[in-house]
Amino acid sequence: MTKRAFPAALAAALIASLALPAASGAQADAPRDELLERRWESLIAGGYEPLTIPVDWYDPLALVKGAPAPFAVPAADQSTIAPTALAAAAAWAEAQNSTALIVAVDGTPVFERYWQGSGRDTRFNPQSMSKTVTALLVGTAIARGEIASVDQPVETWLTEWRGQPRGRITLRQMLHMASGLEQGDAGMGYAISLDNPVVRHSLGSDNNALPLSLQPVGPAGERFDYNNQVNQLLGIILKRASGQDYETLLSERIWQKLGLADAAVPLDRPGGNAVTSCCILSRPIDWLRIGGLFLNDGMHDGEPIVPAGWIAAMTAPSPAYRGYGFQVWSGNQSIGGERPPGVPLVPWQSEAFVDPATVILHGHGGQRVYIVPSRRLVIVRAARQWPDAWDDALLPNLLARGTLTP
Repeated sequence: MTKRAFPAALAAALIASLALPAASGAQADAPRDELLERRWESLIAGGYEPLTIPVDWYDPLALVKGAPAPFAVPAADQSTIAPTALAAAAAWAEAQNSTALIVAVDGTPVFERYWQGSGRDTRFNPQSMSKTVTALLVGTAIARGEIASVDQPVETWLTEWRGQPRGRITLRQMLHMASGLEQGDAGMGYAISLDNPVVRHSLGSDNNALPLSLQPVGPAGERFDYNNQVNQLLGIILKRASGQDYETLLSERIWQKLGLADAAVPLDRPGGNAVTSCCILSRPIDWLRIGGLFLNDGMHDGEPIVPAGWIAAMTAPSPAYRGYGFQVWSGNQSIGGERPPGVPLVPWQSEAFVDPATVILHGHGGQRVYIVPSRRLVIVRAARQWPDAWDDALLPNLLARGTLTP
């Protein structure tokens, strides 16, 4: 069977079994979408869920051209993290089905370990960690005057909504995941069926149709409601504000400036729209430099990637949920008690962070970047399987406590 793209913006929705029959019923009269049909057939035939989809299965892809620059090599006698802490972190990461664990101090990798046949140049799917990159790109648009303010109403760019209540939602409220918009799943939740509009959207040939159809279900700004489709709306806004495709913005404004290797993003159809809420197919080590932006007020090698103060704005607590900023998790989350069953949306940690300013880039299946500002630490973890018992405090706290004082 020919491989077809699966834009996995519904990542969390594919936790359940995929051995379901193709739906007819409610969608029998929908216009035929051959790409949707072939992707659905391929999804079922492969028995895939987002973590098990091979990176080379995505098609079509848009190149995110990089400009790879080497990473610094630490001096052998200048380790700033106790070897016992690094060994314990690696042992736990391996036991949790990790494919990569990489640790950097002040931008220099001090530990790099791969498992399950992976290596430095093996691409992975960071899943929803990609959402944080979308917010970084909003910062670049503000720096260039393409967007004047995050308090502008989204009807400025989403002209289809002009004069409607949803048009008055602000960019800030979307960045905070407090848009008040519906999920778009017609009440079907995580049901893996072609009757579910989110499934049809995620496998179909138009990434923009479903997000642009969303209607308000509550006041904007009042309730935190994590929504993949809202991030796709941010991607539409970026494209319309800048006049450039998402993959071009990603390449020219972040990837090349950070000295990262070539990456790729899935498209809904040849020459079509990029997925923005997930799936920047890339090397785990390159996320060290993305994390480094949170240590250096958006600077890299003396150059501003985002405007001064944008990182502080991204990580500031939102009114609707203090643990979330602009498409990024910041500070302590759900602490202690029993670990939530299944797949908790809010990151769970067994104890408070050693550094309460710890930042988390959070992706389906335990894809993580942790930034620990007080220790100048960036930690990257990648996986292709769910961990057995993930604890979001363990790696950052273990390595923070193991950091040697000068």
